[in-house]
Amino acid sequence: MPGIRLTAVFAFATMGVSVPAAGQFAALNPEVFANPEDQQRARSLDQPCTNADEGHGCYRYDGRLIREAPCTYHLEAGAIGSKPTDQCYKMEAPRRYRGVWVDEFEGQAFIPAGTRAPKWPRGNPESPEWRKEADRAIAATIWLDVERVDLDREGQRGGRKFIEFVGRKTMYSGNYGHMGMSGQEIIVDRVISLRECPETGPCG
Repeated sequence: MPGIRLTAVFAFATMGVSVPAAGQFAALNPEVFANPEDQQRARSLDQPCTNADEGHGCYRYDGRLIREAPCTYHLEAGAIGSKPTDQCYKMEAPRRYRGVWVDEFEGQAFIPAGTRAPKWPRGNPESPEWRKEADRAIAATIWLDVERVDLDREGQRGGRKFIEFVGRKTMYSGNYGHMGMSGQEIIVDRVISLRECPETGPCG
């Protein structure tokens, strides 16, 4: 089903990593969420579950009670689904965008016209400076969600392309896209034009 993504809440729980520290729920600002129910879930994530909470904001897994994260729901026993981005987070009004779309395996990104691709750090990933540079790169990276437009039928996926489209961007920065490695996400509602970038030289 388009826009539905499985979350790894169970894996995080068994690894000792809290749900708030995972992916898109790293930032607990309730204001980022579109619905009051999800805002309340964000406020309650740090509160321990009691037996009385089971089925009312908490669920049991592997004998433990776990608080439900914002925007999640139960697909079936042992499986949790997550709402599409625009049903979970507040979005800006639709507008026109143009720029370079990099569509590579696990390396998808949108670079608006007039800007440069974020610079990812090199060197020791355990150093504080590396972490700061990585955080800056993540914050500047934009994930492009093209699931609502049919590009596969035209064989237009993969590589670098110049794209002009109408879309909606997340109102607040966070951790979006693959592994939460993008600071923003834009949902493409309508493609205006799409063309291949040359192998060398500028794309535009």
